[in-house]
Amino acid sequence: MIHPPNSKPVFWLILSVLSAGSMALYVAQIWSANQPPYFNDFYAPWWAAHELLLHGRNPYSPAVAHEIQSVIYGAPANSTSPADPANIAGGFAYPPYAALILWPTVGMSFAAAQKVFSAISLVAILVSLILWLRVLRYRFSPLRWLTVALFTLGSFPALQGMKLGNLSVIAAAFVAATLFLLAENHFVIAGIFLALSSFKPQFIIGLLLWLAIWIASDWRRRRPLAWSFLSTLLLLVLVSEWLVPGWIRQFFNVVRAYRQYTYGHSLLDVWFTPGLGWLVASVFLVAALALGWRHRSQPANSLQFFIVASLALAVTLLVIPTLAPHAQLLLLPGFLCVLEGQTWLSKSSSRLVLMAAWALLAWPWVAAFALLLVRQWVPLSTLLRFWAVPLYTSPLLPLALAAALALLTRELSSRNLTTRFRPAPVLENAKHKP
Repeated sequence: MIHPPNSKPVFWLILSVLSAGSMALYVAQIWSANQPPYFNDFYAPWWAAHELLLHGRNPYSPAVAHEIQSVIYGAPANSTSPADPANIAGGFAYPPYAALILWPTVGMSFAAAQKVFSAISLVAILVSLILWLRVLRYRFSPLRWLTVALFTLGSFPALQGMKLGNLSVIAAAFVAATLFLLAENHFVIAGIFLALSSFKPQFIIGLLLWLAIWIASDWRRRRPLAWSFLSTLLLLVLVSEWLVPGWIRQFFNVVRAYRQYTYGHSLLDVWFTPGLGWLVASVFLVAALALGWRHRSQPANSLQFFIVASLALAVTLLVIPTLAPHAQLLLLPGFLCVLEGQTWLSKSSSRLVLMAAWALLAWPWVAAFALLLVRQWVPLSTLLRFWAVPLYTSPLLPLALAAALALLTRELSSRNLTTRFRPAPVLENAKHKP
């Protein structure tokens, strides 16, 4: 997503164009081949918001779910899972206040709303990138900025999120806004954005735990963040209750059904059993918070705070029940942290972990380019059998990044550094020493 310090800008710009173009063609010609016309993640929340806000219908009702299924799949679902007796999987799987985010589009046709949301998604990804770079005080020339933007927009998580119209793109932007505002000491507004991002509650599990520890370590100064978050969340819950009475129970019913519909298991569930997966997930979360414990007193504009927050986001993707690559937009700040601090690690084992993280990140671009190169001599129908090859490393990427961030956190602890963000970034000063 970003290039190393001592790189030739023109070379990396050409590589970013080639990588983004290859991935875009792969998504359009191979990954999305033979998908139904309405196969996307945007129709379900859009139609539910449309019916709730314009007609007062319950977005969790089987009737609304069946209407969504009929458009996406051509017919209502016929599930035999005991977790989905009403066949509501694939319907609206968000809190009701998520419908308020889509309110400007409910009066449009779906085709128009989809185009608007695609444009908003692109802008949201770019804004997220700008906010992460602002937090770390990176300053780029226009050429380097274009390179970074192309690598980010041309990554599979970004392209998949825009192609499917998944609301993960918006949630990731809200998380970026939260940490940017914290770094700027705007705690009240940061709490509002943190509460808004809870429409994807699984995205902020690790971040909430870290922020709770961080706030408790200096309650007098940091309590505005807590009160702002809790009051905004309470307001959203009450508005949702007014819109859909009894929504919390219905929401959890949909979540149970949705896990069957989307193979809702984490990477740890796959490696272990679903029962053991939750136990291992708890260990990962506790370990991440333990690593960050020594940095709980650091200010929000410190590198220590940001690395631990990025570690919490990376571990979150390990423990939540999803393998969807578009959720990996939350890994962007972690890779920026690795870029910032990778020169601090001197042990060969630590450098191997960093190399593994960068290699796993690069693989989808390499594989997509290879598939398109072979496309010149091999029929598309044959290539479709290998459509998953660029995604082979996707489940391992959060683990590798979490390991790299854990090493950086431990290094900060062992050196007992107090590092605030500097006005000049590593990319502009290759001789920087910590």
